Amino acid sequence: MQFRIGILGGSFDPIHLAHLEAAQIARESSVLDFVYLVPAGNPYHREQVVASSEQRRAMCELVAQEHDWLYVSTVDLDRPGNTYTIDTIRDLTREFIGQHPNDSVEWFLILGADAYHSFPKWKDPEGIAQNVRIIVVARPGEQHEKVEKFPCDFIDVPGWEISSTEIRLKVERKESIAQLVTPKVNEYIQAHTLYIN
Repeated sequence: MQFRIGILGGSFDPIHLAHLEAAQIARESSVLDFVYLVPAGNPYHREQVVASSEQRRAMCELVAQEHDWLYVSTVDLDRPGNTYTIDTIRDLTREFIGQHPNDSVEWFLILGADAYHSFPKWKDPEGIAQNVRIIVVARPGEQHEKVEKFPCDFIDVPGWEISSTEIRLKVERKESIAQLVTPKVNEYIQAHTLYIN
C-alpha cells in the first residue's frame, strides 16, 4: 500500500488551533492519509523553548487524541543535539519501514511561509526536497512566491497569524487563551501552571 503522510514540525510551545487547522487543510488539499506532529528537540534556528520536551509532547498528544488522522512522533525529541529536518525525515522513514515493511510512503513537509523562504539556508535542502513534497501554509491574501529549485504547493490557512509567543504572553498576563488552543491544551497549561513567570 502507498501512504501519503504529512509532517508538521515545530516547537509547539504550545501547540495551537492554527497548527491544527494547517494540518487539517494540508490533509484535505493533498489527500493525506495522516499527519505527524513532530515536536522539535533543540530547534537551532528558533528562540529557546519554555515548556519541557515532555510537556510539549503531552500537549501534542492531547490534540492528536481527538483526531484519528493525527499522530505524534518523538523522533526529534529522542535524538540528541540540534533538530535538523533532514534527520527528521530519515528517522521517520526508518520508523515507517520498520512498522510497514511491505508498504511505501510519499512524504509531504508542511511549512510556514517564513520557513519556506529561508529553506535554501537549511541543512541539506536538496536532500530534503528529494524526499518530500513541500506544502507551504500562508495567510489568505498573502503574495506567494516560489523559491527557485524548491517547488511547493501553497495552501491558505485562516488564523495562521496565531503565534505561540502571543499565547505565552497572554497566559503570563492572565488573559484568556480559550479561542487560541483546544480545551484540553488549555486545561493542561492551567494544571501545570505553564508560561507563568
